[in-house]
Amino acid sequence: MSRLARAVELKAELVHFATSGRFAAELGVVLDRFYSDDMPVDEAAAFLPVDFFAHQHALPGGDTVVDRFLAETPGLDRADVELLASWKIVVEGVFEVRAVDDAAVLLFNLVDELVYRAFSNLGEGAFEPLEPGMLIVGRLIPLGADWLISAPPAVHTAGARDTLVEVAARLALAHPAWVFRNPVLLAQARETQRAQRRCFTEYFGADLIVLPGADVAEMVRGYLAHQVARLGGPPPRDIDPPAALTAARTVGLIFDEAAGLGYYAEFGKLEELFNDPSLVVRAAYRDLLTAYLRGDTVSPVPIQRLAERDPARASEVFAGLLGRKGFDWERSGELLLRAHKPGHFAGPPLPTVTPVTAAIAEHLGLPAQS
Repeated sequence: MSRLARAVELKAELVHFATSGRFAAELGVVLDRFYSDDMPVDEAAAFLPVDFFAHQHALPGGDTVVDRFLAETPGLDRADVELLASWKIVVEGVFEVRAVDDAAVLLFNLVDELVYRAFSNLGEGAFEPLEPGMLIVGRLIPLGADWLISAPPAVHTAGARDTLVEVAARLALAHPAWVFRNPVLLAQARETQRAQRRCFTEYFGADLIVLPGADVAEMVRGYLAHQVARLGGPPPRDIDPPAALTAARTVGLIFDEAAGLGYYAEFGKLEELFNDPSLVVRAAYRDLLTAYLRGDTVSPVPIQRLAERDPARASEVFAGLLGRKGFDWERSGELLLRAHKPGHFAGPPLPTVTPVTAAIAEHLGLPAQS
C-alpha cells in the first residue's frame, strides 16, 4: 500500500476516533467556540473545528486526540506511528495554486511564503476543478516530504485575491509563529530584532530600564520615533499601554537579545526583593515573586536578569519563597524556571517582531522586505 493510501485510511480512522462519542464533552466545547458567532456556511467551515480537535486541541491531561489514538490503537507499525505523530503539526494558510497535475497540487502559502506539494484524500480527480491562480483557504498535514490536505478547503477564484491577501496578512500578524516556518523570514525577523535592540540601547543607554507606569507611553513613543529615524518604516502608532502597566508604580522594559522586548509591571519592587532577600517574608513581595514565577505566560527573563546580578542573593530569595533551606540558584534555578514555564524552554525563543511578507506589505501599504 502506498504512503498516500495508508494516510487516507489513518486520517479516516483518526476522525472516527475523535468523533466517536468518547470525547463528546471536549468536542462540544470546541464546536461552541468555533460557532459562537454563527453557524458554518459551507462544508469547509463545518469540518474545520473537528479537524482542529482531532489534531491540535489540548485535552484535559495536556495530550491530544492524536496522542490517545496512538496509545490505544493496536497494530500500528513504525511507519504509521511516525506519520501519525507528525500530524500534530498542521500548516494553516491561504494558498495560491501554482500548478496542478493528476495527483498533486503545488500551493504557495501567502502566510509563510513557502511552496507545498499537496495530495488529497479524495482521489486523483480531486484537483480537476483547480487552475493556477485560484486560492485555497485550508489546512495541511505532513505526508513525509509532501503534504496532505487535512480538511475540505474553501476554494476561491483568482478574483478573490485582494480579499484573501488581507486574510493572509491578518493571519501572519496574529500568528507570527506561522510565518517563522520559513527559515528565510525567521532569519529576517531575528536580524530586525537585533537592529531594534541596538536602537533601544542607544536611546535608553541600556537594554533594561525601569520607568514609572504613567511614563511608559510617552517614553516608548520617543523610543519608537528614534527607531523609525534609524531603521525607517512607518511612523509609530499611538501607544496605549494596558491599564495594568500604566497603573503600576514601576514598569521594567527589557529588550532581551533572544526574547525581544518585554514590559514587566512592578519590576522595581521585584528589584527591591532581589536586593534585600529578607523582604521575602512580606506578603506583597512574596505574592509578586510568585506571580512572576508561576505565571506560565510570563517570560523567565526578568527573574533571570535579577538572579544574574547576584546569584547568592537569588538563592536566599527562593530559599525563603519555597521554604527550601540551602536552595542554590546556580544549581537549581533553571530547573525551577523550566518546571513552571515549560513553554518558554521548548525551543529557541522566536522573535517578537514579524517580518514584512508580501501579503503584509500589500495589506498595510508598506514595501516588502527583500
